[in-house]
Amino acid sequence: MGCGSSMETQTNPVVTEVSSGMQSRQNAAGVTNIVEQYVRLDEQIGKLEGTCPGPRMATAEAWVDHLQSKHEAMLGLDGMDVAPLRERGRASDIEQEEVYTMGTRQGNQIVANTPTKDLAQLAYNLGVIGDSRKASMHEDFFANLSESALYLLSIRYYGELLEHTKQRLKTLVESYAELNELYVKQDGIIAYISGGTYMTRLEESIDEQLETARDTRDKLGSALEQWRICGLLLRAAANSSTQALKQWRQLARMIDPKQKLQWALDCRSLLHASMVSLEAAQLALPHVELKYLSHRQVLAVKHCNTYLITDIANKARYEHTTRVFTSYEANMSKTCTWLYETFNNTLRSDFDKAEATVSGLAKTLRDHREEIFATVRK
Repeated sequence: MGCGSSMETQTNPVVTEVSSGMQSRQNAAGVTNIVEQYVRLDEQIGKLEGTCPGPRMATAEAWVDHLQSKHEAMLGLDGMDVAPLRERGRASDIEQEEVYTMGTRQGNQIVANTPTKDLAQLAYNLGVIGDSRKASMHEDFFANLSESALYLLSIRYYGELLEHTKQRLKTLVESYAELNELYVKQDGIIAYISGGTYMTRLEESIDEQLETARDTRDKLGSALEQWRICGLLLRAAANSSTQALKQWRQLARMIDPKQKLQWALDCRSLLHASMVSLEAAQLALPHVELKYLSHRQVLAVKHCNTYLITDIANKARYEHTTRVFTSYEANMSKTCTWLYETFNNTLRSDFDKAEATVSGLAKTLRDHREEIFATVRK
């Protein structure tokens, strides 16, 4: 009682064992020691609860599942038995890993054999970087090659995002496990002192208010993780678009075709990384319409990126692509700023208020229990 958040916590199977252990130590430690221990534990719980590891963990788990499904679909694994096996949960971790590895091995080999190097050599041999006539003649051919290469890049980027998210989930799982350990210890102390029952009506009333406040705080904490994911992805998208624009603008001053081609391919990869990050950000926060960026503008960037290699030699097209990339970079930066400002003015403010309410009630309950626990132990 009084120490579980709105997230489900583990039961306490060791109350008797903890209590008997405390009984044997009490005579030596003194009456106040156990009460002080309760206070320290409650303060620790309050700090850790404030990070909402449980609600954030649930959100991160859902995000991992979403990314896993998308990545498998892109690799062509969505028709296999990988997802049903995970859902049933009856196979061991090793068995699940073996099934998934068999399916992904071939897909990963395809991703590794990206045609980018061949495309670069072919573009150089055909002279499409410096000759607008040759570039126009071969533009559809190179556009098809670019689409294939960019699709494989998408698979790679989503795979990297999935691994990064799994690491985030692992951190949250560890924090949540630590919080549950503290709950067990605190429950043991409370059960030892009060027998697991409320000792005053005030204690019961404050505890009920605290549970309601925790529930509100935890729901906001879950939403907080969604916005965190979206914000980090948007920031990555903005950074990549800025780097890509710098690369693209420098192409006009380059003379060596091989160097120009390499910089163009790097620019293409950066822009694609930006658009994949943007797409993932929208998936992470589907009910929020991102300001300043339109679907039409994103399609224009994708089109320019697809024809990027053969547009370099044509001055008019190069300038058009520059304008498209410049507008995208500016709006990407605006969108990122808007999201963080909106977050700080709404959800962050609401969460801080909810957390302040929880902290205040927790302190009131802690102070009250410290007083009555000290009295009953005397």
